[in-house]
Amino acid sequence: MERRRNDPTLFTSTNATNSFWRRMAAPGSAAAAGGTAKATVAEQISQAVQSTSNLLHLMQDSSPAQAELIKLPKNLLAKVSTIKNTEQVLQQLPGVISSLDAHMENGLQKCEPSLV
Repeated sequence: MERRRNDPTLFTSTNATNSFWRRMAAPGSAAAAGGTAKATVAEQISQAVQSTSNLLHLMQDSSPAQAELIKLPKNLLAKVSTIKNTEQVLQQLPGVISSLDAHMENGLQKCEPSLV
């Protein structure tokens, strides 16, 4: 229980809204640089999942409504790997779209040169 209180990823009222936007708007941040914005978003989502998991554990330890809490996802942390995979797919997507566009344009030129 004490470990969870000291966890910096724990969702609290002091860091709930401000910390994410401060990091995103900070000069020199990944989002400001633009090159790693997707990685930053994926990391923020991972931290949110971790914080939510920590919050669920705290609520289960202290809440009289444990029957309702049991209905919530038990393997929330298992979703972190899915988020990481989504990040990789998003990074590859521009190249895939570019290749598809070039392929379609090439096909159109071969079929009907006057269309392009």
